[in-house]
Amino acid sequence: MNEEIKVWQTQSVKHKVAMLLIMDGISFGYNEEDGIVFTAPESYVKRMVQRLMNCYGCSLKPIINEVEGK
Repeated sequence: MNEEIKVWQTQSVKHKVAMLLIMDGISFGYNEEDGIVFTAPESYVKRMVQRLMNCYGCSLKPIINEVEGK
Protein backbone atom coordinates (compact mmCIF):
# COMPACT_ATOMS: atom_id res chain seq x y z
CA MET A 1 0.00 0.00 0.00
CA ASN A 2 1.99 2.97 -1.30
CA GLU A 3 0.32 6.20 -0.36
CA GLU A 4 1.50 9.54 -1.65
CA ILE A 5 3.42 11.56 0.92
CA LYS A 6 1.99 15.06 1.21
CA VAL A 7 3.00 18.25 3.03
CA TRP A 8 0.71 19.32 5.89
CA GLN A 9 0.52 22.36 8.16
CA THR A 10 -1.39 23.29 11.28
CA GLN A 11 -1.77 26.06 13.82
CA SER A 12 -4.18 23.96 15.96
CA VAL A 13 -3.07 22.60 19.37
CA LYS A 14 0.57 22.89 18.33
CA HIS A 15 1.96 21.49 21.59
CA LYS A 16 -0.09 18.29 21.27
CA VAL A 17 0.57 17.90 17.54
CA ALA A 18 4.32 18.35 18.13
CA MET A 19 4.26 15.79 20.97
CA LEU A 20 2.50 13.22 18.77
CA LEU A 21 4.85 13.79 15.82
CA ILE A 22 7.88 13.39 18.10
CA MET A 23 6.46 10.19 19.62
CA ASP A 24 5.83 8.80 16.11
CA GLY A 25 9.30 9.77 14.88
CA ILE A 26 8.08 12.21 12.22
CA SER A 27 10.27 15.24 11.61
CA PHE A 28 8.63 18.64 11.36
CA GLY A 29 9.43 22.31 11.19
CA TYR A 30 7.86 25.31 12.88
CA ASN A 31 7.61 29.02 12.20
CA GLU A 32 5.12 31.62 13.40
CA GLU A 33 3.56 32.19 9.98
CA ASP A 34 2.90 28.55 8.96
CA GLY A 35 2.83 26.82 12.34
CA ILE A 36 3.88 23.16 12.28
CA VAL A 37 4.77 21.77 8.85
CA PHE A 38 5.39 18.05 8.28
CA THR A 39 5.15 15.35 5.61
CA ALA A 40 3.02 12.22 5.92
CA PRO A 41 0.42 10.16 4.03
CA GLU A 42 -3.21 11.29 4.28
CA SER A 43 -4.16 8.14 6.22
CA TYR A 44 -1.64 9.05 8.97
CA VAL A 45 -3.14 12.54 9.30
CA LYS A 46 -6.68 11.14 9.60
CA ARG A 47 -5.54 8.71 12.34
CA MET A 48 -3.59 11.51 14.02
CA VAL A 49 -6.70 13.73 14.26
CA GLN A 50 -8.66 10.86 15.82
CA ARG A 51 -5.85 10.13 18.29
CA LEU A 52 -5.66 13.79 19.30
CA MET A 53 -9.40 13.89 19.99
CA ASN A 54 -9.77 10.48 21.65
CA CYS A 55 -6.50 10.07 23.55
CA TYR A 56 -4.98 13.51 24.07
CA GLY A 57 -7.95 15.60 25.12
CA CYS A 58 -8.63 17.83 22.12
CA SER A 59 -12.28 18.83 22.49
CA LEU A 60 -12.41 20.38 19.01
CA LYS A 61 -11.25 18.66 15.82
CA PRO A 62 -7.73 19.92 15.03
CA ILE A 63 -7.43 21.63 11.65
CA ILE A 64 -4.58 20.13 9.63
CA ASN A 65 -4.39 21.37 6.04
CA GLU A 66 -2.57 20.02 3.04
CA VAL A 67 -0.05 22.51 1.67
CA GLU A 68 -0.71 22.99 -2.03
CA GLY A 69 2.18 23.15 -4.46
CA LYS A 70 4.88 21.54 -2.31
